[in-house]
Amino acid sequence: MRLVDRIKKDDVLAFEELYRLTRDDVARTLFHLVGRRPDLEDLIQDTYVRLLKAVPSFRGDSQFRTFLFRVCANVALMNLRWWRRRKEDLTAELPEGIDQGADPERCAQAAQAQRLVQQALSKLTAKKRIVFVYHELCGMGPEEIAQTIGASYNTVRSRLHHARLEFTEALRELTRAQETELEVAP
Repeated sequence: MRLVDRIKKDDVLAFEELYRLTRDDVARTLFHLVGRRPDLEDLIQDTYVRLLKAVPSFRGDSQFRTFLFRVCANVALMNLRWWRRRKEDLTAELPEGIDQGADPERCAQAAQAQRLVQQALSKLTAKKRIVFVYHELCGMGPEEIAQTIGASYNTVRSRLHHARLEFTEALRELTRAQETELEVAP
C-alpha cells in the first residue's frame, strides 16, 4: 500500500515516514521562498499540518511531490502576504552552525554568496519567486510547476523568464553595491 493511502487511513507511522522523507526538501524550499526567518520552523510545521488536512483530497492525478510543493507554495504565499501587510523586516540573520573542519575563508565566501542569492530572491514578487525557486533550485519543469501552482504553462514560462531577468539584475546591483562598499572601506 502506498504511503499516501496509509495516511488517508489515519496511519500515524506513515505520516511520520512521509515527514522524515520530505522534511529536508520542504525546509529547503520554504527557505528559498521566504528567506531566512526566525519563524521558518513554524512554517515547516504549518506546511505539514496543512498537508495532513489536504491529503484526503489528493486523488493521485499528479505526483505527490507536486501536491506537496503546492502546499509549500500556499504556506509561503500566505506568510509573505502577512509580512508585507505588517511592513516589518524581521529577517535578521540567524547564527550559522560552525563547521570546525571547514576552511574559514571558504565558509565566509559561501555564506556571502548565500546572502546575496537570498537578497536577490527577496526582490522578486512572491509569484515569480515561487516559479524561479521551483525551476532553478528544485529542478521542476514548467509543466510540473504549472500543476503545482495552478497556473497555465505559458504563465509559468512568462513568470520564469521575467524572474530570471529580475534576479540577474538584482544580483548585479547587489554585487556592485558590495564592491563599492569594499572600495570605500579603509
